[in-house]
Amino acid sequence: MTIFGRPVFYGWVIVVAAFVAQFVAVGVQTSVAAVFAPEMVAEFGWSRFQFFFADTIGQLLLMVIGFMLGPRVDRFGARPIMLSAAVVCIPALVLMSQVDEYWQYIVVRGVFLVTAASVSGFLVVSIAVSKWFVVKRGQALGWTSMGVSMAGLFWPTFTAAILIEPLGWRTAWVVLALCYAVIFLPSALLMRRRPEDHGLLPDGGPTQLRPEQIQQAAHDESTSLTRSEALRSSSFYLIVLIFGISVVGIFAILLNGVFFLREHGLSAAQAPLAVGAFSLFSMLTKPPWGWALDRWDTRVVGFVSFALGAIGFVLVINAGPTGNFAIIAGALAVMGAGIGGNIPIQDMFWAEYFGRRYLGAVRAVGFPVAMGISALTPSLVALAYDVIGSYDYAFYVCSGLWAASALLCLMLRLPAKRRMPLETLVRRIAALITPSTNPAARPADQKRGVG
Repeated sequence: MTIFGRPVFYGWVIVVAAFVAQFVAVGVQTSVAAVFAPEMVAEFGWSRFQFFFADTIGQLLLMVIGFMLGPRVDRFGARPIMLSAAVVCIPALVLMSQVDEYWQYIVVRGVFLVTAASVSGFLVVSIAVSKWFVVKRGQALGWTSMGVSMAGLFWPTFTAAILIEPLGWRTAWVVLALCYAVIFLPSALLMRRRPEDHGLLPDGGPTQLRPEQIQQAAHDESTSLTRSEALRSSSFYLIVLIFGISVVGIFAILLNGVFFLREHGLSAAQAPLAVGAFSLFSMLTKPPWGWALDRWDTRVVGFVSFALGAIGFVLVINAGPTGNFAIIAGALAVMGAGIGGNIPIQDMFWAEYFGRRYLGAVRAVGFPVAMGISALTPSLVALAYDVIGSYDYAFYVCSGLWAASALLCLMLRLPAKRRMPLETLVRRIAALITPSTNPAARPADQKRGVG
């Protein structure tokens, strides 16, 4: 396709569409929960555990849905799945404005809203982007995942200040349904299954790629692992564990961070703004994390990201009691900068270690397990507060899990089928030692090793 008379690879349109889809899907499901929680808990007299239990129900349902979803993304592409999810998500958002009983809340949010919004966002679009890129996959995933952080930055403040305060929480849900429909549906319509369906190759057409890049894409396709092959690899289970336990901390701070900060004296307006520092720095660091993924060993990038996030979590726990907005926001910024790499690193691990051909089928097995690990997070963190009267213990556990994820990243090894032939490895090491006079040589092409 051409834009302003210049050829543009359609994969970058996929990246933009995926960014927008995640921005709105994550926004109306996860990001706004923290600002609706105080209003709904106060009106209905629910405990915090009761409010967040709906998210646990939704994530448990995703274990089943995700298992069936991946192979269908491989076969049909993201567009029909995203549109089907929207048909459920939009009415669910409207129905949230009519909730009067707890069972209604569990059904509408837990069964329909959480599951539909999740299906329309993260898993589906990340698979789509990974199928359109090989050489520039890290950059593409970095830009795509910015939508998640942008959601955390924009939607809580917009919902609290522009919707809930003047209109009330019930009308706010209806407006969010309208926003979802207007923003999400066009992005879903732009999605395409894979470049080969349109006479293209990953990263561009034959005339836009160097010979070694075409060879790299062909190698990725030919060495892709089937679901059964992936399940025989120890790396599969390590990746599931790494990102299953790491998402615990993300849910903890996004869903309970506002409550935590208000307990320490921040106002209803300041608390979402401070948590916004987490989302802002998570968003701003995603392209640099993606850039790093295209150039350095994914395991090392993952270790640095999780270690920085774990340190940031400890800083947040100790900054909270100060009640100082600037100190708290700074600690959240450090945490956000570290954990900003979580999504692109996860997506890169799956695509790099198992290939893109059967990526949906492979991730569909890992996704439910990871969701099962993290499903109880919202409820358990809230329950810890209800029982102990403090978030500190739960947050320290989350920091420890991020530290464990950092160490586990270093234990990963490429499956044998994906490892580079010895002669190719020697040639690339020689290229690193002896600078090439060929301008086509790039660090991204020299990154991969024997695992």
